[in-house]
Amino acid sequence: MTVPDGGGSDERQGIAPDEILARLRSSATDWAERGRLGSLSRWMDRELDPDGVPFRLDAGAWAEGLSVLLTAAVAHPQGWPERLDALAEGWFRAFLRFSRPDGSTVFGPRLASARDGRPQLCRAWAERLSDPGLATVVDWWFPGRREGRHAPPPLPADARPDRVLAILRANWARDGDLVALDHRAARVQTRFELLGAGQSWLGPTWGDEPSAERAGRAKPTLWVSHGSADVAEWTFRVGRARVSRTAVLLRGRRLALLAEQWDGPGDPGALRLGLAEDVEAVPIPDAGSRGLLLSLRKGRSTARVLPIGLPTLAEPGGRGTLDRQGNEIVLSQAAGDGEKRVWRVLLVSWDARRNRLPVRWRSLTVSESSRPCPRDVAFGVRVAWGRDESLLIYRSLAKPALRALLGHQTRARFLVGLFTRDGEVEPLIRVEE
Repeated sequence: MTVPDGGGSDERQGIAPDEILARLRSSATDWAERGRLGSLSRWMDRELDPDGVPFRLDAGAWAEGLSVLLTAAVAHPQGWPERLDALAEGWFRAFLRFSRPDGSTVFGPRLASARDGRPQLCRAWAERLSDPGLATVVDWWFPGRREGRHAPPPLPADARPDRVLAILRANWARDGDLVALDHRAARVQTRFELLGAGQSWLGPTWGDEPSAERAGRAKPTLWVSHGSADVAEWTFRVGRARVSRTAVLLRGRRLALLAEQWDGPGDPGALRLGLAEDVEAVPIPDAGSRGLLLSLRKGRSTARVLPIGLPTLAEPGGRGTLDRQGNEIVLSQAAGDGEKRVWRVLLVSWDARRNRLPVRWRSLTVSESSRPCPRDVAFGVRVAWGRDESLLIYRSLAKPALRALLGHQTRARFLVGLFTRDGEVEPLIRVEE
């Protein structure tokens, strides 16, 4: 499903973000101490969408905002409207979606201990609100309060149709996986986190801020969520260039794909992703491999980052590199002479069994009308781990058309599928134009 363009109103954008919580506190005090509800009701209508999700407030401030709102809600229980509880329920649901299973919020540090009050805040809201599934999630994350409640939890994945705020998430498990995205501000950098098997690997940033060109406001262009995968795509302009970013979480496979397409002048020549706290990045100990091995400074978990748009083995004078630079990993890959577009793509795996297998990938010839497509028109690659698992990934950089690769014909704009031993492609994701 393609999502429509959209954006916040000028009125919402005219208030500095750091004033939002201050106004909430003032409005809550007006209700708690004076019994006047008007300013708080207006704050919630202005700052929360109809589903209760904040328009502009940073995710890191949601816990504090919900704490302030809870104090107001219990001040005069007989006069508190159900409509405001409904908005609060949507906000709390979004708060859980953008939280790690220890209760900490994505993009920020993990909780130092449970004494910060996060479990108590979650239980208080879960017991107040009407959806019993919220309490189920809280009980899973903070066991020991009540046993035996098994109401179905809310859907974990979500994306806003009018702004780039999305959570790619298959379940609420403590060792679960997620990709969190926030590109509501008009800038090049996306707030981003990849968490796999309960461990943060990448983030909290995607991209770098250029010094010369100003970025336009990002718009969501694609959201797909089903049993095989969650996919989010968004676009924005930097000067005269158009930039498209894509994030894919393959459910149950412990795999994510992160990609960026530049179309036009001003291309920085690299894709930059932040390294999460306490994560090291070194070359994969496989002779000549271009991949990076991510590991914890304390712990045995690992993940692998594969630059599948480049040849598997490094070559002198090759057209790209994947390196650690400071607290980032950087995929350097410039467009070739005469190419109008470039697609930089990384595949991240955190499955221990898979990562023990040798991995190779091979760029595929994509043909249209029996003629090979240039690299800036279409991209295809096959990735294989030993003999057990093989993926086909295809992307149309230009306008989609009927094309073929490995004997498979498609009109899709984007395709990820399993390549079987019989030579068949079983699509996990197929995005039509």
